[in-house]
Amino acid sequence: MNMSSMFFFKRTLVVFWALWWILAFLTDFLGGLYLLNVFTESWVPHSNYPGLVTSLAQYDAPNWLPSVFFVGIIAWSLLSAVAFIYAALTPRQPSQRWLARVNAAFIISLGLWFAFFISDQVVMMFDLEQNHMVQGGFQLLTFMAIHLLPDD
Repeated sequence: MNMSSMFFFKRTLVVFWALWWILAFLTDFLGGLYLLNVFTESWVPHSNYPGLVTSLAQYDAPNWLPSVFFVGIIAWSLLSAVAFIYAALTPRQPSQRWLARVNAAFIISLGLWFAFFISDQVVMMFDLEQNHMVQGGFQLLTFMAIHLLPDD
């Protein structure tokens, strides 16, 4: 693999995560609108919100708390998507600007994964924690690949 194809591979990883975070945001955002009866079509993705309500019920959390957390998750997902889009659209030169934006996107989104890991442990949702660990671990692996693989 020559060096220019290595940069293409790294840029592809960033584009992949941009698309992934866009879809993650849209799934929860549209699912939330579905729960608010803005959409009634069956194609609208169902939300993670009911699972959030169930997991917090064991602590007799106030009724408004799951909504606040859900809006926070949606906002953080949107921020992650925007950060990855910004990094993906950054021109190749100078490479330090691209790398700084890539780092910011990964740090923002990995922060959400870390928040999920802790939250899953607090509410003892170990199946969900395993899913989050796999997804977050894969994202951390791609972040490491960008830094450990040779540059152009």
